[in-house]
Amino acid sequence: MKRIFLVVALIIGLISCTNNKQQSAHNHDHSTHQHSESCSHNHDHSGHNHDHSSHNHDHSSHNQDAHSHEHNHGEDAITFSVEQQNKIDFEVVEVVTEPLYQIIRTSAQVVPSQEGKKILTATTSGIISFEDNDIVPGLDVKAGQILFSIDNENMADDNLSTRREEIEAEYQKAKSNYERKQVLAEDNIISESELLDAETEYLKAKKHYNNMKQNFPQGKTLHRASITGSINEILVPNNSYVEAGQAIMTLAQNDRLYVRADLQSKYYPVLKDIKTANIKTLNDGHVYSLEDLSGRLLSYGKTTDINNPLIPVTFEIKNNGIIIPGSFVEMFITAESDKIGVMLPNSAIVEEMGIYCVFVQTCTDSFEKRIITKGITDGHNTQILNGVKAGERVVSKGAVNVKLAQGSAALDPHAGHVH
Repeated sequence: MKRIFLVVALIIGLISCTNNKQQSAHNHDHSTHQHSESCSHNHDHSGHNHDHSSHNHDHSSHNQDAHSHEHNHGEDAITFSVEQQNKIDFEVVEVVTEPLYQIIRTSAQVVPSQEGKKILTATTSGIISFEDNDIVPGLDVKAGQILFSIDNENMADDNLSTRREEIEAEYQKAKSNYERKQVLAEDNIISESELLDAETEYLKAKKHYNNMKQNFPQGKTLHRASITGSINEILVPNNSYVEAGQAIMTLAQNDRLYVRADLQSKYYPVLKDIKTANIKTLNDGHVYSLEDLSGRLLSYGKTTDINNPLIPVTFEIKNNGIIIPGSFVEMFITAESDKIGVMLPNSAIVEEMGIYCVFVQTCTDSFEKRIITKGITDGHNTQILNGVKAGERVVSKGAVNVKLAQGSAALDPHAGHVH
């Protein structure tokens, strides 16, 4: 009986052990299943509960593979996230094949326009005296403003004092004659035509007299600014002797300016096809289009000579207050051509130790660096001879930021992540 009891107890124990093992295995699978549902990485959890450090390593590796697969990144791909793009002035343009222009790159000088340049000359000989010490080049002046005077009171020839006395005497004579004939006309002693002739002589003498008093006071000749503008150049020193007709100073009205370039004669055949031009200032490197400055092609030379074999090309522009008359600028003159090619904004091109490259967008936040060969430039855009093709998308604004991103590999946000 005792033996039968032992056998029964042994069977019950075996049955209980088997059930516990099955329950334990079921719980482990359930735990594994729950973890898989909470993690979107679908990585292998084999040995998850037994080797935690091993799981972390597998998870990081799998996440990188999944990310790479999702975005189709290559080994040299540069990641620049949408969040980073939104923080800067960022733009991507599509590469297109378009008609090209022949571009003539040259230097040019800015000068006042002919209509805006006036030369003041001495109307009489004598000693010149500037109105004040502020009469210097660059001074803004208004039309009618007195700039200098010429004193010839002590001159033997063409003495203003003598001339003034003569003009005053002629005026007084004409005035008396006119007043006398007014009285005679009232008594019908003289005809109306005689009175009219006397009045004409009087008005003419009066005009000369008033002009003398206004412009030639005390034996001096006053010279006024003929336009509103600025003093461009002073040609004689103060308190020096000048001759009648001698140039004293030049005034410039800088509302309109000329930009003149002298080109080699080989460019003559294309000058008739000039369409526009870009102007680059040398002080700040800013590029203005002819349209920005309300400009136009004014003329180009039709002949050359031995002394000057260059061909002048002149553009007229509006003064924007930044381009200085007398300064030199760099010009990109564009003429029509029958060639086609790819042009990209200069802001898309990045230089690395003498090598030029652009960044091609392969995905929303993935970019590839391409080495390119540059062609002609118009100051705003540059021809790309090779390195990109039509249909690709290139970073046109923010290229430098993408370049910086290639040197700082972004860390995987799941790397080292612990569950």
